[in-house]
Amino acid sequence: MKYKFVYSTILVLGLISCSKNSDMQTAKVSGRVSDSSSASNVAHQKVRSNTQSVGVQGATVVMAQVQADGTLKTVSTGSVQTDANGKFVIETTLSGENNLVVVATKGSMEWKAVVSAEVKSGATVYSQPLNSESTTEAEVYARLKATGKSEIVTRADVQLYLNADIAAQIKGSASLEDQFISSLEARSQARTQACSSSEFGITSSQLQTIADAKVMAQVSYETALYNSSDSMSVAAAFTSYQKAIISAYTSANVSVEAYAKISDISSKAFLNASADMSSQLSFACAKSDYMTAALIMQQAVEAKFQSAGATSTQSGAVVTAGASLSGSIESSVSIGQIATAFAQYHSSIVNQLKLTLSTQATAVDSIDASINGFVGLKATLNAAVGVGVTTDIIVNAYVVFYNSIKTLVLSSLSGASTLQISAATDILILANTHN
Repeated sequence: MKYKFVYSTILVLGLISCSKNSDMQTAKVSGRVSDSSSASNVAHQKVRSNTQSVGVQGATVVMAQVQADGTLKTVSTGSVQTDANGKFVIETTLSGENNLVVVATKGSMEWKAVVSAEVKSGATVYSQPLNSESTTEAEVYARLKATGKSEIVTRADVQLYLNADIAAQIKGSASLEDQFISSLEARSQARTQACSSSEFGITSSQLQTIADAKVMAQVSYETALYNSSDSMSVAAAFTSYQKAIISAYTSANVSVEAYAKISDISSKAFLNASADMSSQLSFACAKSDYMTAALIMQQAVEAKFQSAGATSTQSGAVVTAGASLSGSIESSVSIGQIATAFAQYHSSIVNQLKLTLSTQATAVDSIDASINGFVGLKATLNAAVGVGVTTDIIVNAYVVFYNSIKTLVLSSLSGASTLQISAATDILILANTHN
């Protein structure tokens, strides 16, 4: 009887233990594997992959964590298979971790995606679809961890500027991925330095607010991609993501025009750093950069026209000019075409500014001529920020450019209101940055 009692006790305890293990909640990641090579060739898919292309059935999926040396350590409770639509749900006992990586394999094919959302026990988060673009993003993230740069170059930096075209060119090449990372690092350093300069004076508290908002925007974007039903919704999701990044700054009390100027500075550092790449890759990086820069500029210019007292007709013309700029950049196949697009935008914006400040039209023409003259303010700026200069020189040159235009507008628009002078200053600065 004694041994029977001991055996029964062990059996009961074992059942209790098994019951506890089965009740243990896991964190879940839902996603899908997408064969982006079958995407239809519409124009914007050259910028962002079509995440709604054919789903990959029967791929094996695991979840991993990127280690300090860039390698992946499996952290899922097991592996799962994708269904007929390429969808899967993978589980992990980890909780409170973010930037995990889902990895899918089928035969010789492999796909990856970084999951920005923090996994939590009992909750489900979403991965962007696994395709060629997301795979390269994950590989770049692993390189960032391996080189100790993941705190300098953020997931938002990678997501904003690494598009399908760039991914196709650098995928599988550690040296090309490192070149791209170096360009992003130059951008990040210039942005940080500009933010802390006396021109903008953004505090560490504001920077943390911005960083937190960017993470939230990243998570929302990946969820939106998971739920996207067609290529147009993918494009819309990316535009919403870009606007959310802009909102990250305004939520920290950094004006959109200040962010646009900071973006111009960091853009120059990025373009300078990418100049040594192959001509094809350098152009792809430039095009990606200009697409984002154009949207930020448009948001700032539109806001400034409203504060200048523009009519609905004038504001509408400004919005139309911005849409035309973005469309022209997206369809461009050379830097010359992008330059022409910015020049046309500049012309449209200056004309609308002259209509908005009708009594100051002659002065606006004079100011713009001083900026664009052979030895004008912009020529001085361009001469100062050529390839090879330091971040300090780039930041200082742009600050001088901004303040020179501010002084010029202030002395020229003597009959304008304070709001009109402020608006005209920022409009003329932004419209003259890239053309």
